[in-house]
Formats: sequence, structure tokens, C-alpha cells
Amino acid sequence: MCGRYVLKATLQQLKETYGAIPAGTFTLEANYNVAPSAHMPVVLEDDGQRVIRPHRWGLVPFWADSLKTGYSMINARAESLAAKRSFQHPFVSKRCIVPASGFYEWKTTKSAKAPHFIHRKESELMHFAGLYEQWSDESGEIVNSYTIITTDANDSVSELHDRMPAMLLPGEFDIWLDPSNNDTAMLGDLLRPWPEDDIAFYRVKNEVGNVRNNRPELLEPYRDLFS
Repeated sequence: MCGRYVLKATLQQLKETYGAIPAGTFTLEANYNVAPSAHMPVVLEDDGQRVIRPHRWGLVPFWADSLKTGYSMINARAESLAAKRSFQHPFVSKRCIVPASGFYEWKTTKSAKAPHFIHRKESELMHFAGLYEQWSDESGEIVNSYTIITTDANDSVSELHDRMPAMLLPGEFDIWLDPSNNDTAMLGDLLRPWPEDDIAFYRVKNEVGNVRNNRPELLEPYRDLFS
């Protein structure tokens, strides 16, 4: 499960990291509390060119009756991509990378749920494997959307949750983004838990639970005043 994440990279950093250019003109501001339905940049191949394009979080299949379908499709389980109708088509030819600086997960205790921020030790960016789609309503308005693929949590993250985003190595970008590559068995092999020795996490304040809160202070470690 990945229901909230952070992206504080600049557009220039994304261009340099992925060798991509922006599709059209848009601004990118740091977002410390990305929630479903937010429009965030994804990296994809379009007509032979690698581009960065804002998409709506929550995949809306091209055949969906309503935009609301996306609220139940913010994540896609790696194990069922080839079998589930919503993801079969994009898994074959509409794959993307979702840049992130880290993500939040809540640890359930007997008394409450405590939010934690999970990030890499060796890099400022995580490269989530994702799928994208294009949907249009009755008036012809086009909505580009995406979902984040999840896999089993590594031993470290499993302390918080049994799932985590599937992440790609830079050397796998070309393979994953190539729309002509329809070898889903080979692509599926890329969707494994990230090594735990490159993952760290710490507890943050409960304010992250409110989507209206979006500021750098959300990443500050939680301090128990009574400890």
C-alpha cells in the first residue's frame, strides 16, 4: 500500500535524472503530502521521446464510466497486473516511473496508527514503477492518470506494512519505459522488494494524516514530550 508520498525534487532534477523533457509548460512545487487525485509528474515514453507529464493519481481505465473509478486504483499489486482487467492493457504498453522523495506508512498499534516517513539512504529519489492511462468523459475532456505498483515489503518496511512500492534501478528505466517491450514476464521480474540496507524510516507527526497539511515540517521526526 502507498497512500501518501513526498516529492521535493525540482523539474531540472527530474530532467537530469531521467533524461526527459517536460511535455508542455507546467510548474513543479515541492509536495510534502501527495494524496490520491493530486496531479503529479510521471516519466513515460511518448512517440519515441521520454517526457515528464503531470498525471492524476488514481488510474482511470479507458473504459471506466466515471472519473471516480480512480479513487480505488491508486495502487496496483505487482502479482495481479497481467490478470486484472484494469491493469492488463497499461502493463503491456503504458508503463511509467513515478518520482518520489519518500513515502508515508502508518504503523498500527493497540492504541493508534503512527505515521512514518520512509526514504532511501543512498539517494534523494525513489523511482516507483507505475502504469498510466488516458480517459475521456462525454464532453471529450482528456484525463491522464497513473497508479503506483506495489510489491511485498522488505524485512525492514514489514515492521510497518506488508506492502511497499516497487522501485526501479536507473539501469532498468529503458526496459520499463519501452512501450514496444511486451514481455510481461520479464517486466514482472523487475517488481521486487527494494533492498532493506538502502531503506530507512522514522516516525513523523500525526498532521500528515490531514491532506490539507503540506509543508516541510511534516518530515520532522516525531518527538514525544513525555519520553
